[in-house]
Amino acid sequence: MTNIAVPQVVRRVRPPVSADLPDFFPMIDEQAAMVVKLARTVGEVLQCRESAHSLRLLDLEQRRQELRRRNQAAVQLAVEQRVGVEQIHGTMETLDRAAAGLFQAARGFHPSLSVPDEAAAEMMVVIQKAIENLQQGYSRLANGSPAAEVDADAAIGSWRALGNGGCTEAAGERAGREGSAHGRALWLNELHANLHGIVRELVRAGDILKDWSRQLSAGLYACEGGDQASARWSRRLVAN
Repeated sequence: MTNIAVPQVVRRVRPPVSADLPDFFPMIDEQAAMVVKLARTVGEVLQCRESAHSLRLLDLEQRRQELRRRNQAAVQLAVEQRVGVEQIHGTMETLDRAAAGLFQAARGFHPSLSVPDEAAAEMMVVIQKAIENLQQGYSRLANGSPAAEVDADAAIGSWRALGNGGCTEAAGERAGREGSAHGRALWLNELHANLHGIVRELVRAGDILKDWSRQLSAGLYACEGGDQASARWSRRLVAN
């Protein structure tokens, strides 16, 4: 009797996904809620209704640092376990950069230049609405609603609401016409450039949310086979 060699199938064994891996959706929602509060507070600072050195801003800065440390640790744990968290990491980093820009706007506020600026106020309204749209989108994403893509589009559209950057130039020209000090005109230009940068970060977050929503809704993560955590999120989203 002839022995027939049977080829052995070698299976790649991935490290098990720990049950301690955090649920990232509540973490993102918490970070977005912090940025919403921060945007509202900074808007009040720029309208001279809140001090740039208020305890609210100090508390929010401490909260931002706490969330950043916790989020980075959670992402690192996921990376070590080979769980795909590209959208999660990108979202957290983009929201943190937007928060950093908001704190910069508040710290750069000069009491001697405390006349409220209409253009800055309008830009802050755009920023607040964009981050609120993102927060709502993250909540809908976690609940499996395809409307998360609508919220993402609203955040992406915030750039168009700025009028292609015209308000920064108009503010500088207006400051000159009004005979304001050169220092105020310079400060306004720096402030508006910073606010435009914040909107760009929120647009990036909207792009990530839109792509993430489409992928999860289509169940693409579930097709990756070994990524248990991503597949679990996908099944939960598609099932609802």
